[in-house]
Amino acid sequence: MINITAAGCIAEILTFIIDGRMFPGGVPLSYLLNSFCFIGTCSIGFLWCLYVDYRIHNSDRSIRKKAGILFIPLALEILLLCINFSGCGVIFLVSEANVYSRGSLVALAYLILFFYFFYSIFILEKAKRKGLHIMFFPICYFVVPCMAGTIVQGLLYGLTIGWTTVAVSLLFVYLQLQSFNSYVDPLSGLFNRRYMDNVLSRLSGGQEFSLYGIMIDMNNFKNINDSFGHSKGDEAIRKMGEIISDSVSGRGLAFRYAGDEFIILLRTNNEDDVKRVMRLIENNTDKFNLSLEEPYTLSFAMGYSRYDAAAGGVEKFMYRMDMKMYEAKQKHYRDAENNT
Repeated sequence: MINITAAGCIAEILTFIIDGRMFPGGVPLSYLLNSFCFIGTCSIGFLWCLYVDYRIHNSDRSIRKKAGILFIPLALEILLLCINFSGCGVIFLVSEANVYSRGSLVALAYLILFFYFFYSIFILEKAKRKGLHIMFFPICYFVVPCMAGTIVQGLLYGLTIGWTTVAVSLLFVYLQLQSFNSYVDPLSGLFNRRYMDNVLSRLSGGQEFSLYGIMIDMNNFKNINDSFGHSKGDEAIRKMGEIISDSVSGRGLAFRYAGDEFIILLRTNNEDDVKRVMRLIENNTDKFNLSLEEPYTLSFAMGYSRYDAAAGGVEKFMYRMDMKMYEAKQKHYRDAENNT
């Protein structure tokens, strides 16, 4: 996004400099620069939606699932701009005197961009309604200035403010997201315990919603460190974080609780949803182990419980998860002993 914005600022300035100036290759250059500006702005909107989705769900799988559908409006604009090179002027027209003018469907380009902005707001509000997210994401710092700059430039042609507002907005977002980074565990890529404590404090504060929790503890993690070194131990934590993140993928929030322990919070009334996520984690772990891409295999114990304010609140909720996980871990070690 930063690279596109930098290139867009330069391209936009050049379009105004050469507009109405006759020189060899001037008309094709005007078509190229203006086409890049249109495609670039919608690309920013497309990438912004993917970025917002990733920061909310912390999952590569989530954005891979949505990227194809979200790309359709951008693909439509690219197609129209390719047709526009024929000189039909559907989006814009450059005359023989190298003078730019807007085409009959130029408003469609603005609508596509605004679609991406509004969609990013929608997915954030949807996440907030699920009740698990703290309202930290500075979406208005990006969307509002960009929309304002786009509208002003649309109404007052000749004023080069569109790409400038994008650059300023990205700077605002960068500054605001420094606090967000304090909620992410740098090794696993999952949210950290600090963020989990903030989420659970809302339950203690009286904000009730249906919630299940899954606790995961890696088996034989010390053996990975002892046998393959601490760098491989760190890699195992990263792989475990990726598996959990891909398995949850928008269904809830995943945290690195401590060391080789992880917690997943799912807002649901249905216990089957919890079991489905647990099966996904097991299946994705099996795929990793069968791939033989690392010299170690991953194994873990899981336990889950339902939050119940009347049954001890957050403290008992965490205790029940821990006990269920401990039972699964003891069974794992008993089975290992019996097999030997």
